Amino acid sequence: MTDPAAYRPRPTRLGHLVLKVRDIDRSLAFYTEVMGLEVSDWIDHQMVFLRAGEDHHDLALLQLPPGHTATPEGHFPAVEHFSYRLESMDEMEKVAAMLIARGITIDRGIGKHGPGANSFLVFRDPDGNNVEFYTDMTRIDADHPYTPSVWDGKRLETFDRWQLEHFLVPPPARIQSLVDEEGGQ
Repeated sequence: MTDPAAYRPRPTRLGHLVLKVRDIDRSLAFYTEVMGLEVSDWIDHQMVFLRAGEDHHDLALLQLPPGHTATPEGHFPAVEHFSYRLESMDEMEKVAAMLIARGITIDRGIGKHGPGANSFLVFRDPDGNNVEFYTDMTRIDADHPYTPSVWDGKRLETFDRWQLEHFLVPPPARIQSLVDEEGGQ
């Protein structure tokens, strides 16, 4: 049997970037009016998914919590994560085994997001940055029209349509609170 730690992923391209922003409306206006991007979906009024091409999103904007309205000297809003596309779930599972074998911290996944319907696996690089591999994102083009919608950020399927069944690690605290709330209903 091959050593899982020896597996080398084969990403096909840079996929998307999620930016933390101080004012989501102001940032949305910039990225739609100045950059020419199109809105694909929202999660409440906290996250908006934007596209330049046919992928459901290549940029997402995530609203920072209250109190992050001014830019402190030498500080800039941060990247939440960036992603690379994989060709299949089979490869995603091989990557997951490799990460575990190498002792690399997995942050969340394997899951399947609501907006974009892409599967995901998020882990940390040596500096603590979140890196994501994803597969199977919704395509939007003339043959596959799409109507933007607003997803409920308090629903587990917005975060993971698979309801954490394929997660390799405990979910982040905010997602665990959704599980706890839904379990108590």
